[in-house]
Amino acid sequence: MNKNIKNILFDLGGVIISLDKQKALDRFTEIGFPNIHEYLGEFRQKGIFLDYEEGKIDRENFLKEFRKMSNNQNITAEQIDYAWLGFLDHIPEYKFQLLKELRKKYKVYLLSNTNPSIMGWAMTHEFSPEGIPIQDYFDKCYLSYEIGCAKPDREIFDFIIQDSAMQPAETLFFDDGKANIEIADKIGFQTYLTNQDEDLRKVFTDKGLL
Repeated sequence: MNKNIKNILFDLGGVIISLDKQKALDRFTEIGFPNIHEYLGEFRQKGIFLDYEEGKIDRENFLKEFRKMSNNQNITAEQIDYAWLGFLDHIPEYKFQLLKELRKKYKVYLLSNTNPSIMGWAMTHEFSPEGIPIQDYFDKCYLSYEIGCAKPDREIFDFIIQDSAMQPAETLFFDDGKANIEIADKIGFQTYLTNQDEDLRKVFTDKGLL
């Protein structure tokens, strides 16, 4: 690995936040969505769920489309938000401190395939034990629904490179999706395929970056 690292780029789910896909599937099933497993993937969604993450439909229109496809015409936006948040299991407390420490030495960015339901929670004081919202832990958060495309599409990487002026060769990218890592490798990023159960402190220490 090139030690000339100036930027750290993190995925959110499966890297910063541990995920529980089954809990999300169960919650969507409980509120009346049939065959939800056909739409929710480990790393990328399908149908209206992908449209929501790519910003092609907003929260209100996602609700309308969800009602059309579900067995529950009385579903509320709050219930849908609750189902989406089922994906999120927990954030190990050390990661909050790790992000603070990294920002003393590097530019630290977030790149996430996500949606307004999840970020509506993350961008509040409920995100961390200290009452600090997610955006305060990063130099900038790049969110798929705001950019208009999602990983592993190359366009989302091209956008963040241009917007931040980061050099891929000077940027270490952490993601738990193999396809996302592969495209980042081709573009020239330094990459690390994560396991959400591993201790990221050890990864940085072993690489001589802390």
